Amino acid sequence: MPSKVSTSLVMGVGVAAALTALAADRGHHAPAQVAGAPLVAGSAVPIAQASPAAPRADQKARSAGPLVGDAALGALLDLDHIERVADHYEAPLRDGRRAILTLDPIVQEAAERMLSRARAPSGAVVVTATDGRILAVAGRRTEDPKGGADGIADWRLAVDTWAPAASIFKIVTASALVEAGVGPDTRVCYHGGIRSVMESNLADARNDGRCEDLSFGVAHSQNAIIAKLAHRHLDPKRLAATAQKLGVDGPLPDFALHGEGGQCEVPADKGLEFAKMAAGFSGTRLSVVGGALLANAIASGGFSVTPRLVAEVVDGDRRSVIAAGPKKRVLAADVARKVASMMVETCDSGSAAKAFPRSGRLGKGQVAGKTGTLSRSQPFYMQYSWFVGFAPADQPSVSIAVLLGNAELWQIKAHQAARMVLEAAVDTDTRAVDRM
Repeated sequence: MPSKVSTSLVMGVGVAAALTALAADRGHHAPAQVAGAPLVAGSAVPIAQASPAAPRADQKARSAGPLVGDAALGALLDLDHIERVADHYEAPLRDGRRAILTLDPIVQEAAERMLSRARAPSGAVVVTATDGRILAVAGRRTEDPKGGADGIADWRLAVDTWAPAASIFKIVTASALVEAGVGPDTRVCYHGGIRSVMESNLADARNDGRCEDLSFGVAHSQNAIIAKLAHRHLDPKRLAATAQKLGVDGPLPDFALHGEGGQCEVPADKGLEFAKMAAGFSGTRLSVVGGALLANAIASGGFSVTPRLVAEVVDGDRRSVIAAGPKKRVLAADVARKVASMMVETCDSGSAAKAFPRSGRLGKGQVAGKTGTLSRSQPFYMQYSWFVGFAPADQPSVSIAVLLGNAELWQIKAHQAARMVLEAAVDTDTRAVDRM
């Protein structure tokens, strides 16, 4: 029997230490810490380099019945010593048992390759199945704030809130608008709004030289459209409630990798700052796993699912399946469908269209998504490049979130990176169907 090779899950740190750090300062990492100084010590060797052919030692293990949820296993998981065993990954539990993980080797390796190619100072990707199984979770950072070929694996970049949500928050705003009775075809006239939102954007004006609808505003990230519609039809209480139920404000639910979906500070008054937040300029932060679950809520027709990293637990000759956690409806099916149509337009003709051309394996109408971009200059330049989405658009099987904290000289943007990973994820799903 070939020996198993221990390696560090793109995460590069013991879970116990990481969870202690997260409990101490969850969601408050300065961008300089993420992209510059080391956050954790650990190997930069990706899990893709583990042994691909070792046979499963637990094939004859007898079932001990299902367990629900993997949150209680988080403090026991030893992700420093993950192993690839044939077609899956395993990790030891600190009580002597073993965990079989939900990670898909093909998707995980695609995520790791993409991050290496991006060479960003900081980056992360999460891919989920629509039922909440985590198919890939990867994070990478460099010591050099300008990025480079030498990267350090850091799983916290996938579950911590180290970046603003930027225009990804427009998904939340669009959901709240549709719930308030605003249709995708609701039109407003506007001016400006390319890189800012100003007081003059909130009311009709003589220089409103163009009229477009909500769907156009989401697909093209047109800030003036989103800001004006939010100012007219929403209030802080309604927007805050939508953010909470979509999981972008608060801790991740019952998940082994403890962290946050996101953070929102909704202004108390309905004014310019509220409109800026609705368009994604301020007041929000989002984790990459939170972004994937946000996309998944739209993909699933309005359901919030419990993310799951552990598939089974093996204890000697006993084997327990970790059953899917609860899901709950957070949006009406019709609301989710309308928001999904706007996200399809993003990839067909909007801000992500160049990454998903008409030809190719993921062409027109096959991917739904949303881009987001926001830059900061201090303590050094970083452009936060986001993409969240799902595929296939008509019958979703996987959801994805990619965040690249790019330097001024960047290699790829998040929507281009997402296409690379989605191709592997959708192919994997097709192979799984073929085997059934």
